Amino acid sequence: MTGTGGAEGRYAGRMRIARIGIMSTMMFGVVSILGWPVVDLLASTDLEGAPPWSPVWPVVTVVPTAVTLGVIVWRRVNERRNAEPRLFWSSLALAVLTYALTATPVFGLVGLASWWGMAVLAVPRRRAVWVSAVLLVLPWAHLLLLGPHLHPGLFAVFWLVEIVQALVVAGASLTSIWLWDVTNEAVEGQRARARLAVTEERLRFSRDMHDLLGHSLSALAVKSELAGRLLEPAPARAAAEMAEVHALARRSLQQVRSAVSGYREVSLAEEVRSVTALIGANRTEVTVTGLDGLFLPSRTQTLAAWVVREAGTNVVRHGDAARCEIGFTLTGDVVSGTEALVVEVANDGARGEPGTGATFGNGLSGLSERVAAGGGSLSAARTGDGGFLLRAVLPLDRRPAEGAVSTGGELV
Repeated sequence: MTGTGGAEGRYAGRMRIARIGIMSTMMFGVVSILGWPVVDLLASTDLEGAPPWSPVWPVVTVVPTAVTLGVIVWRRVNERRNAEPRLFWSSLALAVLTYALTATPVFGLVGLASWWGMAVLAVPRRRAVWVSAVLLVLPWAHLLLLGPHLHPGLFAVFWLVEIVQALVVAGASLTSIWLWDVTNEAVEGQRARARLAVTEERLRFSRDMHDLLGHSLSALAVKSELAGRLLEPAPARAAAEMAEVHALARRSLQQVRSAVSGYREVSLAEEVRSVTALIGANRTEVTVTGLDGLFLPSRTQTLAAWVVREAGTNVVRHGDAARCEIGFTLTGDVVSGTEALVVEVANDGARGEPGTGATFGNGLSGLSERVAAGGGSLSAARTGDGGFLLRAVLPLDRRPAEGAVSTGGELV
């Protein structure tokens, strides 16, 4: 919980800093359009041929223009959505009105270009194209209606300069918005990965608890039942079985603690011994082949041990077998150069009708997920003689960093 809270705090802090930086940049552009009508007011005092209306009016209309533009930018950055049509058209109308009332066309062009560079990115593309086309023609229509205060050639130069300015403002706004979107997506991705890691760890833990406790409790049940049957005819044997129950309980507790701590390495040789003793206590003859001198990477050995554990638990729980065979076979693909360990656990006494399909319960489903995560495959099927075969194909990764462990060959 502490780590998750700390990560969330770091994410929130980074997002807060990024939001302040981006909003400051965008709002500086919004506020900048307020200055041009003021400059126009000062410059138009001695301007010959000034329009009949007061040059104060652009100063009045530019304030709601900046406010509506600020709202558009704020919603685009913080809420990541386009401007509402009513708000956008209102802001556009105010921007055009401010331009029309400006006495000096050049100052009006600067404000209009700044408005376009920020507002056009908060509308759908088709609407942006139409608005851009209208704003390109508007200055020339305005110049023709009011009479040229500037030479057309000089006005064309200013017009082209303001087009470049509008594109620069739009590029800067687009970059800021893109960086903000990327930052949001990156933080959301980190949060999603953190949630996924927690979920995977919960699944891993529940699977380990099922595998560990299922096997251990089955062994304890078989051993204690056997001790109860031997209590009167063979008290010494019953006492020995109860001693094994005690030792098994202590070993199971240690395994649970190891799983909780995250140390889940399992010895294949020890697991085969444990499963052999468990199945043998149920009066089932066990044969182990292929384990003598087997040299495996630790990852493969751990997977094989989990396969043997789950298979042995199923033999005791779901069968009345007289014989059980546990086999280990190394195979190699000459073409691909890959090696694999085939683990087969077969018994001749599975409950159910021969030849019917095998269903994966919680134990086999968890084992299948574990094997698949290690790059292997798991299959389970009933055999024609009324038995059951569990088969796992586990890849061998013999990289030096992985290491390899001898399974101990005295179990044959």
